[in-house]
Amino acid sequence: AQWAQAARLFGEAVQADPRDALALYYRGLAQGHEGLFAAAIQDIDQSLKLNPTLPHAALDLGIAYFNARQYAPARIWIERAYEQGTERFTAAYFLGLTLYRLGEDAAAQTYLKEAEADPDLRPSAHYYAGLALLRQGKPEAARGELAETAREQPQSEMGKAAQAYAGGAAVRQPPAGLAQKHRKPWSLYAALDFQYDSNVVIAPSDSEVKTEEGISRQADGRGVIAAGGSYVLLDGDAGSVRAQYDLYQSVHFRLTQFDLQGHRVRVDAASKPAALRYGLACTYDFYALDYQSFFHEGLATPWVALAESPAAATQVYYTLRGREFFRKPFSSERDGIDNAAGLRQYLNLGSAERILSFGYQFDSDDTTGNDFKYDAHQVDVGVTVPILDLASAQLGYLFRLEDYQSPNSRAGLQGFQFRRHDNEHQFAVALSHDLTPEVALTLAYVGVLNNSNIRSFEYDRHIVSGGVRVTF
Repeated sequence: AQWAQAARLFGEAVQADPRDALALYYRGLAQGHEGLFAAAIQDIDQSLKLNPTLPHAALDLGIAYFNARQYAPARIWIERAYEQGTERFTAAYFLGLTLYRLGEDAAAQTYLKEAEADPDLRPSAHYYAGLALLRQGKPEAARGELAETAREQPQSEMGKAAQAYAGGAAVRQPPAGLAQKHRKPWSLYAALDFQYDSNVVIAPSDSEVKTEEGISRQADGRGVIAAGGSYVLLDGDAGSVRAQYDLYQSVHFRLTQFDLQGHRVRVDAASKPAALRYGLACTYDFYALDYQSFFHEGLATPWVALAESPAAATQVYYTLRGREFFRKPFSSERDGIDNAAGLRQYLNLGSAERILSFGYQFDSDDTTGNDFKYDAHQVDVGVTVPILDLASAQLGYLFRLEDYQSPNSRAGLQGFQFRRHDNEHQFAVALSHDLTPEVALTLAYVGVLNNSNIRSFEYDRHIVSGGVRVTF
């Protein structure tokens, strides 16, 4: 009511003197508070034409355009106010918001970080900086920003939404109601890597296909091409559904019979962000070895994630996998069903780019042939940390114990056969340096030490790779 009365009184002043720049300016401000953004834009714009030296008018005109969702002219006026230094932190905040609305997330993040210096703006600046990081595909850094909002304003709607995100195990998009309609529903990527492998093995990097025949015990180099994209099929108040396709192709320098091609189709469904989230991921993989059909598999993974605090979250999951091989050296005795259940904990280590995770998984592989039926226990730990301003580093360790259920035909010794037992250690270090928001350089090392009581299944493997990744 007071803003309406103010608008009426300043309107009387404008009627008395239509060239009164201050009266026009203040009537515009009052109209803006009443939600009459078109009228506010007209009045403040006219006041600037009459008196270009009004100290805050450029910023307020930009904010009026922003509230009217006219982001292109909002950017022009807020940039002018920012350059003039008028209420610099407020100008930085609204410029960051405007760029976020325009989809320029990296630039938006820069201005929002500057606005965090103002105590009044800090919680919401952290929040939108977190959302900008989410859309750049940097969920670990985003959680740190969102955790600051949740810490400073735990009871606000923004703080509650930030808390759900900051602790969530899978952070991908802004909460329902805050996502922008113009946000593109699709994303694309392409990557090129050159690798040295000390012991080429017939297996995708994320799939266990360990047999005596699949271990070459030879070193080779290769080029690896990967590409893919995703599309949001549904994004509503109840949750979201996303479809994804990935292509993988390796080309060896000498061991061309080990060239592997992979096709993956994946559909993810997840509930809306909250302290308790749930979802289902379904995947179909098809692989060709030396450009001939090799094997295919289907996986279904329901999961539940609980955010205990802004800095901690737990995820529980179950995976059902069915696999079928088409050709030798892997015969039908490797076909089967695998059931796996796991628990994973995520911890924010106090800064935007420091995340610790650790988990446990039990799985049982029931294959057609007795030689490959096993129960397995697996533990792993990983940490993401920055290295100065040079790169983001991910370090991981995994230990896996496989207990095979039947005497192994490959373990025959004077008519006596015994059960196979494997224990595997995996070490991984990955570095990523962003040249631009779209282009990143990558460097990685993966080491595998597989020990077995059957000598033919023992092997070591060391992979060093470097390449470039582009996202759109």
